[in-house]
Parts: sequence; structure tokens; C-alpha cells
Amino acid sequence: MDAVHLPVTPAGTLQQTVYQYSLSVVLPDFIAQMLLPQQAFFTAQYGYVCSAPRLNMACFKANEALEDTLLRYLHRIAGMQQALPLTLNNYSGVPEHSVYVRLQEHTAFRQWVRALQPVADYITGNGFPAMQMIMHPRLPIAAGLLPQVYHKAITHYSQQVFYAAFTATEWVLIKEQPALPDSRPLCKFHLL
Repeated sequence: MDAVHLPVTPAGTLQQTVYQYSLSVVLPDFIAQMLLPQQAFFTAQYGYVCSAPRLNMACFKANEALEDTLLRYLHRIAGMQQALPLTLNNYSGVPEHSVYVRLQEHTAFRQWVRALQPVADYITGNGFPAMQMIMHPRLPIAAGLLPQVYHKAITHYSQQVFYAAFTATEWVLIKEQPALPDSRPLCKFHLL
């Protein structure tokens, strides 16, 4: 595999607004359709509005001055990665925080995440916080829960079965502005 070396942008050229970015696996429509009833149940039962399901690989903060270089190198890195079969299997939870669907096998997914190291270095080299590289991926149903909601929900979901398998062929970079609820896909990256 070729090494990817990213230039460091001089600090004085950066724009002021810092955005939150998430690099995620593009989920097939049938996965979202399987999760919609679960999220609707969660909202009806626990009064919590669920966000769109997202299988994140990495999250980071940066500004628009870095976007062109980030997009170029993410295209290059994605172009060197193989599409992977992924299996989502059953519900689990992070105590007193979130309920999610487990990704059954992490090994190949971790190879994708490790391939992002040059991008992580570029981001920190430009004075931004370290990229959060997600080595234990999960597909959240609901996150940021109050403890009492978590305990009720995990009791219910631990008795439920979920299974779905698909081949992941694309990543998407999602951009969010601080203090605004909206997020928007910035670019999709096709895998081999």
C-alpha cells in the first residue's frame, strides 16, 4: 500500500469556523428501514428522539480551509480500500449512555480506520484536536441517554434480535456546524 503524506497548512491561513466532521459507512436503505420501527418504538416508549443511524469510522474537528486537501486524500485512501462484507448482530449498550446494534467482526473495519492515520496526522498538524478513530464500531439506536431511560431501554433491547448483512462499498463525510442540529453529507467515497 502506498503511503499518503499530507501537507501542513500554515496556521495563519485557516478560517475561523470549526466544524465537526464524521466519516461513516454508507448504510444500504434496507438497514435504515429495519431500524425505523425500532427508533419509532424508542421514541414512543421512552420519549427520546433518535438521530439517523450512522456507522462512524472517525470523527474530527477542522475548518473549511482544510476541506479540499481532506477530500483529495480521503478519495485516495478510499480508492485503495476493498469493499467489505459487514454483519450487524443484536443489540447492546454502553452502560447508562447508549443502545446500539453491534458490528459482529471488527478486524477488517479496523484496517479501514488505520488507513486514516495520515488524515489524523494532517488534522493535528494543523492545530486541531486529535481525530477520534473508532476501533469498536457500533450503530447507535439512541445515545446520550439518562440512566433511568438507559436501564429501561437496555432491558427491552437485550431481549430483541437484530441481524443484517451487507457489503459496504462507500464512505460518506458528514459535516456539522457547532450549535446547529443539521448535518449534511459533504462527499461520498467509493471503495474498490
